[in-house]
Amino acid sequence: MKYRSFLFFLSLLPLVVAAQNLTGRITCDGRGVRGVPVSDGDAVTVTDSEGRYALQSEKRNGYVFYTLPRGYEPEMADGFNPQFWARLQSADLQVTEEHNFQLVKRKNDNYRMIIGADTHLAQRIGDLKQFREGFIPCLDKERQAANGQPVYSMLLGDLTWDKFWTRNNYNLHDFLQTCREMNYSVPLFPVIGNHDNDPSVPASSETDFLASGPWRDIICPNYYSFNLGRVHYVVLDDIVYKNEDTGDKYAAGVVGSRNYDGKITEEQFRWLEKDLSYVSRSTPIMVALHIPVTRLDADFSTITDKLAGGSTLRLFDALKEYKNVHVVSGHTHYNYHTHPAEYPNVMEHNIAAVCATWWGTGYVSGRHLCTDGTPGGYSLWSVKGKKLRWEYHSMEPNGELQMRVFDMNAVRDLYRNDERAKDLLAKYPNRQDYGQIADNLILVNCFAYDDDWKVEILEEGRPLDVKRVWNEDPLHTLAYDLPLLKTNGKVGGGSQTRRNTHSFEAQASSATSTVTVRVTDSFGRIHEKTLRRPATFSLSEW
Repeated sequence: MKYRSFLFFLSLLPLVVAAQNLTGRITCDGRGVRGVPVSDGDAVTVTDSEGRYALQSEKRNGYVFYTLPRGYEPEMADGFNPQFWARLQSADLQVTEEHNFQLVKRKNDNYRMIIGADTHLAQRIGDLKQFREGFIPCLDKERQAANGQPVYSMLLGDLTWDKFWTRNNYNLHDFLQTCREMNYSVPLFPVIGNHDNDPSVPASSETDFLASGPWRDIICPNYYSFNLGRVHYVVLDDIVYKNEDTGDKYAAGVVGSRNYDGKITEEQFRWLEKDLSYVSRSTPIMVALHIPVTRLDADFSTITDKLAGGSTLRLFDALKEYKNVHVVSGHTHYNYHTHPAEYPNVMEHNIAAVCATWWGTGYVSGRHLCTDGTPGGYSLWSVKGKKLRWEYHSMEPNGELQMRVFDMNAVRDLYRNDERAKDLLAKYPNRQDYGQIADNLILVNCFAYDDDWKVEILEEGRPLDVKRVWNEDPLHTLAYDLPLLKTNGKVGGGSQTRRNTHSFEAQASSATSTVTVRVTDSFGRIHEKTLRRPATFSLSEW
């Protein structure tokens, strides 16, 4: 440790080494900022006492970036695009390049972070309109509610949809232009998703690297780090894009099946070790990536073999000395939280999609629901020093709603009497048949439920026995599956209503009693919903 500290001290002295092929200066108000890590995705150095850096780069990744230090913000382009990186001008290792960066001082130990996932913008089924009228106003609302505190945002991958880059002429350039035109009003730190890779790159040993080229050229590095206040953020790319040719007929601009493995590459682990060497063990760590690193088993326990090649355990091992680690992920269009028993310092938050069911429910029914019944939305984090709190916010009206309560007698009536529901069960016999359920069941979909939450269901003030269940959300079926089945004669497998891990069930004694659901979250906040029965079941139910 003393040796490492001595090396760090030496790195802060003015640079006297021979010229290297990447150099520059990081300044704020004209003065150099020292101790700022700078990297090309492989080599890492730090700025000296005058803010200068120099490193010898292999230039493979085509970029250089710095790790934003505490108490600063990057320069912003277009009001939302942080300029913490630069494209390299030449791949020639003999060519020396200078890239300078400017910081802006900002007191940001206390701030809010909006974390969304899976915007899937592709210029189809009214997605741009829904994005403009749904998500963009949420950014403005959260910024106004912050009362002057800084507000930032992250999008956890699948900003676009690769198969529509050519078909609909909407790609990563267009995503940035959409954000400009719609006045995306807070700084955005993006994460690459599988659908942000170039589908025109044929399968080879270099497919993953080449397919992420447009992202690295247009958006930002596919892995990087930054500090906001006292929290260290690490952005990783856990997609190994393969795009293997299966002999099928592909859309214009697509040459393969767009398949991939969920995996963190060796080069990222090498870089991560260097990145973390500058981060104290008491610092809260936020790891942001697209594909979840854990999953929930049938008994709701955490499974840690989600990523290929042992990537999940390698990541957790790299972070085991840090007391407070949060992993945020997207990809599933689903909400769940996990707590790996072997790594009590780690918690994963898999966050439901901004686009919900790929913008489909808004298009066919005017509702905005993910396949697990969670309203399309985002996770809002409140950061005060090293203390982090989070809460799911919906893009639908009543955005802070944390649950939906069903009088299942009304749901049962629809399943027994609606011809579309009968057709759905006939075509998809594995779907949940709510026409066969018992009398007077109460179903609660508690969107962002976590193990330390408390769910109470009371009938006329009397507590009922509550059981956690793997259930489908009936409202998503009503809002998406049934109208789509009527129009198209089928419902896509990936977009059908899915059984979720955050449903709860109790049996009331009467069909006409009033039921109150009380949910207490991780931070002691209490959310209540009273249902007067018999209740209706319709698309207007919130």
